Amino acid sequence: MLFYFIPLAMFAAVNNLVDRLYWPYYLVLLLAFLVFQLARVRYPKDAVPPIAKVSQAIFYILTVAFIFRDQYLDPWIINVLLGITLGIVIVEIMQYKKKPLS
Repeated sequence: MLFYFIPLAMFAAVNNLVDRLYWPYYLVLLLAFLVFQLARVRYPKDAVPPIAKVSQAIFYILTVAFIFRDQYLDPWIINVLLGITLGIVIVEIMQYKKKPLS
């Protein structure tokens, strides 16, 4: 679960605390993006559920929107996309909790 929530928290912090993005912030966002991608490791390669694919796709959209935030978008649009992504991630976690090994 931390692979989902830490990147979203990093995106929210950068979006709400930084007025203008410079290269160190892009490196932080790249690191957050890579950590979010590690969340797919919990599923077998051929059995990624559809909701996990949806959450990854929405995170891709969020990342691209964040890149263009300074030129074309307002920070509140990024906050809305963060909220949508968080909602989809919560639905995914609720639907596909890992079963304990017996």
